[in-house]
Amino acid sequence: MTWPVPGERETVAPVTRRDGDLDAQLLEIFFDRVPMGIAVFDKDLRLQRCNRTWAGFFTHYLGVPAESVTPGKGMFELIPGQEEVTAPLLDAALAGQVVRQAAHRLCTEDIVTYWDVVFAPTFVDGEVTGFVDIVTDATERVRAYEQLEQRISGLTAIADAMTVQHPLEKTLRQVARSVRSATRAAAAAVIVWEDSDLLTLAHYGDDGLPAGYRAAVEATYALGARSLIRDVANDSRINVIRGFRTHALADPDYAPLHPMWDGVDYEDAVVVPLGSRGRCVGCVLLYVKAGREVDQDERTFLQAIADQAAVAVENAHLFQDAESHATLVERQRLSRELHDSVSQALFAMTLHASAVARELSSRGTPPTDPVAAGVAALGELTRGAKAEMRALIFELRPDALAAEGLVVALRRQAAALASREGLPIDVVGPARRLPLEASTEEHLYRLVLEALNNAAKHSGARGVEVLIEVSDTGGTPVLTVVVSDDGRGFDPLAVGPGHLGQATMRDRAAACGAEFEVSSAAGEGCTVTVRLPVGEPVAPPTA
Repeated sequence: MTWPVPGERETVAPVTRRDGDLDAQLLEIFFDRVPMGIAVFDKDLRLQRCNRTWAGFFTHYLGVPAESVTPGKGMFELIPGQEEVTAPLLDAALAGQVVRQAAHRLCTEDIVTYWDVVFAPTFVDGEVTGFVDIVTDATERVRAYEQLEQRISGLTAIADAMTVQHPLEKTLRQVARSVRSATRAAAAAVIVWEDSDLLTLAHYGDDGLPAGYRAAVEATYALGARSLIRDVANDSRINVIRGFRTHALADPDYAPLHPMWDGVDYEDAVVVPLGSRGRCVGCVLLYVKAGREVDQDERTFLQAIADQAAVAVENAHLFQDAESHATLVERQRLSRELHDSVSQALFAMTLHASAVARELSSRGTPPTDPVAAGVAALGELTRGAKAEMRALIFELRPDALAAEGLVVALRRQAAALASREGLPIDVVGPARRLPLEASTEEHLYRLVLEALNNAAKHSGARGVEVLIEVSDTGGTPVLTVVVSDDGRGFDPLAVGPGHLGQATMRDRAAACGAEFEVSSAAGEGCTVTVRLPVGEPVAPPTA
């Protein structure tokens, strides 16, 4: 590295040709041209002379004006505020010792530098007259070592966090913290998207960003702001988006984030994709100052971090799948046991109650007789309990929904509810299975059950209809699910959006990207409507 020479002034005496004094000439050349900084000080710590390298260090790192690096200046005029860390070394040199110090740390205002220094005393007639200061810049070496330690520490911390006991969010926060620390980025975030919905955040962690940043990011996704980050991440390479902040501030889709970018000192964004099984599941996002370059060494580190984060995401998914499988196995076991024990017992009780009722009738016992009435009530109770048990067994077997589809599953549950509540429920829908994602099917199933339960318990209806159909009028097939009853109805504005489970139904509709509407009026029943774009047309509905 070539250091700047302070102005046009040289603090080194010019080399003059003196015949017969070759040693002196060589010494002058050595003093002037070596890459080490050399300076001579007297006992009062005042500079006597220095070479251009020594002066260049001060000008380059500490911002000391060139005219200040001149003979007569005191040591601590040149490096103010360093007495505590430097004076002990100088005292030892002035006591006649040669002092060597590796990576000596100097901190002037916001600048931290490191120096390999030697202070060697000078003598005249056996008396110390001053010292020679020989310095070599160790700043880059120390910073490289610190950066290596930070990277190793970061990778270790991430590895420690990658256990099944730690939530994935905690691991991702550790990833963001490690990346920010090791790269000295202004801020960092890790974003993981849903498998089936690339506009929905599944997991998130950040470091150096204000509270509420995640919510703002999710809000921007809801507005459709995806081109700047996700499209770059899908490129599968580490990319730097120049002027990211300026570009995003001009984009109304990023409006939720605009207030959080006031007064920040970053402009560009570095996007590191998270790859898992051949697909992009998210990215590590670094916010950096304008023009910041990412060298190959840093890219290698970032890729290693991203690989670890991707493994953490994959592990979390596998663990979740394993837990789901274990839950499914346990549900199936309970379902079998309930079917083989309680359900059979209820069936037997129903048969016995029917047999007793027939026997009483054959003997001429009137229905109003207490015994006959009790047997009839027992029969009703056992039939209702059987319906409840069928519904419970179906609920314990979520694979039935996956195996049979939304329409068939709703018909089963509607039949059980109708038997239990004595309320006629018709389910009309396509004979062919609807092309829905499993999560969407689950949300719609639960939403319709909520609407049916509301109608059965609160509406006073004489009948309920569930209509499921797909229309294809605008080029994109739209699934419409309508649950309507002929009950007493209500005023939606008077009772509020949370009435009768509306909030739960609305949340489920939003979770699968559907439109949700409730229409009702006093004495006119209630209609719940859900509309959702689907992948392909299906067959006409059948009862």
